[in-house]
Amino acid sequence: MRKLGIVAGSGPVPLKLAEACTQMGRPLYVVGIEGEAREDIAAYDHGWARLGAIGTAVEQLKKAGCEDVCIIGPVKRPDFSKLKLDWTATKLLPRVLNAARKGDDALLSFFVRWMEDQGFKVVGAEDVLGDLVAPEGPVGANAPDDGALRDIDLGAQVVHALDDLDVGQGAIACDGLVLAVEAAEGTDEMLRRTARLPETVRGTADKRRGVLVKLPKPSQDRRVDLPMMGTQTVELAAEAGLAGIAIEAGGAIVFDRDEVARLADANGMFVYAFPRPEKS
Repeated sequence: MRKLGIVAGSGPVPLKLAEACTQMGRPLYVVGIEGEAREDIAAYDHGWARLGAIGTAVEQLKKAGCEDVCIIGPVKRPDFSKLKLDWTATKLLPRVLNAARKGDDALLSFFVRWMEDQGFKVVGAEDVLGDLVAPEGPVGANAPDDGALRDIDLGAQVVHALDDLDVGQGAIACDGLVLAVEAAEGTDEMLRRTARLPETVRGTADKRRGVLVKLPKPSQDRRVDLPMMGTQTVELAAEAGLAGIAIEAGGAIVFDRDEVARLADANGMFVYAFPRPEKS
């Protein structure tokens, strides 16, 4: 199998990816982004690179013999004026800044193209974690009713409508009203924000209403920044009084699926993977 290089940001996903490679016998090398990646990557053949040292990261990947590269895990947008840049990053800075002004999707797409120019094949996490990609249908015992399906459609429309502005991958809709749109704060904070709204516009534990909808933006490169969810997403959605969570089938990764299903069932909620919207 082709050797996989993992450029690791924060969170558990890079480690799950490395674990999956090990289980299938696929050779790998991890480059951890300093200040972002977990120290646990030390369990694998690895190196470290500053966020501003992209040349160092590529040099490590090439030296390790990596053919494929997966860029995975959230990374906080840096203050470019304070980054310590290596020579490669210094040469790229004008192009990086130009992409950054257009949004995070443009910035990620730039790095994907640049990595491919260095001779790597950039692959998505779902290429390795295929069994964690959500298939169509409910995860657990519950499914959305007609009202929830209308909210799912509304939430998906919101994410699609905001694609050109590169705002986010999520929205919360309740009885035809958009309660929240995900921006730089991320899904968890959006859910906490929704939980603070008046109960007149959202659901409660006794009478659940509303849906968190997460799906890839139409123009994003699906090899990077694919939506992900796990048990914490369910817990926060439950605290916000939501009836459920909707994700795009084949367009989101679900961690700890059995526990996600158990938590959703215990709270009288649904987790539902809806068909990928057809292109208009």
